Amino acid sequence: MQIIRMRPCLIYLSGLLLMAGAVYAANQKDEAIPTVGAQDIKSLVQENKGKVVVVNFWATWCPPCVKEFPDIIKLYQNYQPKGVEVIAVSMNEPDEMEDIKEFIDKYKPPFSIYRAASAEEAFYQEFDKDWFGQMPTTVIYDTTGKVSHLHMNPITYPELEKYVTAALSP
Repeated sequence: MQIIRMRPCLIYLSGLLLMAGAVYAANQKDEAIPTVGAQDIKSLVQENKGKVVVVNFWATWCPPCVKEFPDIIKLYQNYQPKGVEVIAVSMNEPDEMEDIKEFIDKYKPPFSIYRAASAEEAFYQEFDKDWFGQMPTTVIYDTTGKVSHLHMNPITYPELEKYVTAALSP
C-alpha cells in the first residue's frame, strides 16, 4: 500500500524535474549573447595569456563559416586540455539574434560565443589593420598573447591543428 502512495510522489517529483529542466533550457536559450568591441576581444585574449587563443569570426549567413565551425569545436575539444582557448565572435547583425541562437542550439559550442558590436570597417581596422572583413577569419595567438597566424579564409582542421601546435611550442 505504501508503494502506491510513493508513485504519485515520484511522478510529481519527476514532473517537477522535467519542468525545471525545461525552464533551465528556455532560460539558456533566452540568455543574451554578450556584445564585444575590438578592444574587448583583445582584452579577452590578454586574460588568457599563457594559453593559445583561437579567435574565430563567423556568421550564420556565411556558408564557409558554418562549414568550418565543427572543426573549431573539434579543435577545442582536442586541445583545450593542452592549453587552448577558443573565442567565437559572430558578425551577425543585432536583428539576427534568433539565427545566432538557433546556430548555437544546433552546434552546442563548448566555448564562449560573442556578437561583434559592429560589422563596419572601423571595427575590422581597430581589431587588425590587415583585416578588411573577410569571412570567415581566424586569428591564432601564441601563449604570450601575440598573433601567430591570421587566416582570412575558410580553415580546415589540419590547418588549425598545424597553427595551434606551432603556437603551443615554446
